[in-house]
Amino acid sequence: MTDDEVKTRRLPKLNWWFGLITFLLGIICFIAFRFATFKSDNVHYHANFALYINDQRDEFKNFTFYEEVAACTSNNLDNPKTRVHMHDQNNGLVHVHAHTVTWAQFFDNLGYVLGDKLVETDNGVYVDGQNSEQLTFVLNGQKITDVANRVIRSEDRLLINYGRDDSSTITKHYDSVPTDAHRANTESDPATCSGSTKLTTWERLKESAGFSPTSH
Repeated sequence: MTDDEVKTRRLPKLNWWFGLITFLLGIICFIAFRFATFKSDNVHYHANFALYINDQRDEFKNFTFYEEVAACTSNNLDNPKTRVHMHDQNNGLVHVHAHTVTWAQFFDNLGYVLGDKLVETDNGVYVDGQNSEQLTFVLNGQKITDVANRVIRSEDRLLINYGRDDSSTITKHYDSVPTDAHRANTESDPATCSGSTKLTTWERLKESAGFSPTSH
């Protein structure tokens, strides 16, 4: 067999190996690009709130106000209670698992109704201006006139206050709003949902390669 014939027979094998190496390098470059630019769409953050009716704080004592831990990891965001809920009888901490969740939607999941002029609880309907009683909202230290359709933001602190309370009492009620949303955002709580912890390098790599779909 001549040298030219040997080279001719080797050429298809070399082309096959060249194609395979090029293909693998392309995959590696693609994964590396996704890894470098990866941004998880996983939504899980927390906010705080308190509801006062006629100087009495609603303690949300009934177990029906709280979701099971499984709600943290469910991918079924069509279920409203998966999107936003509370856990473990912590009556001032809201767990948010989807974009654009509003305060009205959160209260709806509790079986309450929240509007900009009324709030409905298990004990009745309370309308702004009725019997000289006022419905007041304080969000992050600022008094606002509308809250129902506002998106819940990470580490929000919201007071909903109904009654004939003066400004000093409303301030005292706002000061009682818990402040544990930041801790919940940064720490893992095995008793409920884990906080908004960053993905590990290995988890990011699996996400970038498409082997581990992000769950909410």
